[in-house]
Amino acid sequence: MAEKTAASLKPPFAPRLIPPKRASAPPSASNISLVISDDGPQPVLDTASSIPLTPLDSLPTIAGKGNSCFLANDEIPRFLEEDLDLSRLNRIHGQLWMAGRPLRARPLHRYQMMGFDILYTQQMDLHLLKFSNKLLLKPLPEWMLSYEFWQEHICKRQHLHESAWGFLVSYVWLLTTPLDLKLAHDHFLIPSFVTWHWWKEFVKDFYGRIDMEALDGVNKRYHFGDLRLGRINSIYRSRFLFTHFVRGYLYGYNRYVVFFQRNFSWILIVFVFFSLVLSAMQVGAGVPPLQDNATFLRVSYGFVVFSMVACIAVLSLVGIIFVVIFFFNMVAAISHDKRMRRERGQRVQERKQLEKEA
Repeated sequence: MAEKTAASLKPPFAPRLIPPKRASAPPSASNISLVISDDGPQPVLDTASSIPLTPLDSLPTIAGKGNSCFLANDEIPRFLEEDLDLSRLNRIHGQLWMAGRPLRARPLHRYQMMGFDILYTQQMDLHLLKFSNKLLLKPLPEWMLSYEFWQEHICKRQHLHESAWGFLVSYVWLLTTPLDLKLAHDHFLIPSFVTWHWWKEFVKDFYGRIDMEALDGVNKRYHFGDLRLGRINSIYRSRFLFTHFVRGYLYGYNRYVVFFQRNFSWILIVFVFFSLVLSAMQVGAGVPPLQDNATFLRVSYGFVVFSMVACIAVLSLVGIIFVVIFFFNMVAAISHDKRMRRERGQRVQERKQLEKEA
């Protein structure tokens, strides 16, 4: 398919009225709470749930990766490059069939019915990933529903357009009934101005501009619905062995004990079965006719030796993995500390040099 030009890209919905920010309206008792400070009780306006934000107001304060940060409102193109980034999932698109089926995501109430708890994320490449009974969801910001914001910032780059379009598709999947919309509001997943009638008209317009089965023009990540985070971690560890074997796609451990509990709990189950079999063999070797059965005794002897060797091998493997992870994290922490000290020192020198020149 030919590459689309920036001039041909358009928002996937028509201009639509968004309730303006009620900045001049006096705060009501329902949207004010009190916090206690040294100066006494102070009123706090509940902007997250009561006052619609403008697209620019809904941008975060700062953005950036690692130690680098910038004001999102001052560098919107840079913010969008990071906020809509799906490159990590696109790298393994050919293996995503192992992490989920190419089907649409379930409605939000279905996930709650299945016992999933919602965890919030601001990373696009973590949106709609699940593990255990947790579902990661990225809230839908006001700027994503602004026609003017799309025209001015998103439609200028095709990869941003495809990623943002796919993100809207995911919420069309998630919010299919008034109950879904109520749950989304309860979890602060969508802007406060979105009502059921507004959403139905929006989806009707959106549906007429996209083939929801072919999903043409949508980032290929959204050819899948929800994906299993554990499988994606395994894909990254196996495909990018030398760079992601320890941390995988998303490293969610901050203590070694949690890592070993989640990854080696199956060892305990295996050894429980081993102990049951060994106990049964011990009883069998003491009663006739098994106590005189040479074949049974040889098998019992072999299994006893195998169990001892397996126990030593597994414990050795766990010890080796612990040592490797420990030294990997230690070396990574030391090198990161040295790098940050060097970079910060350079920035201080550059600032001093600029001050002298000024």
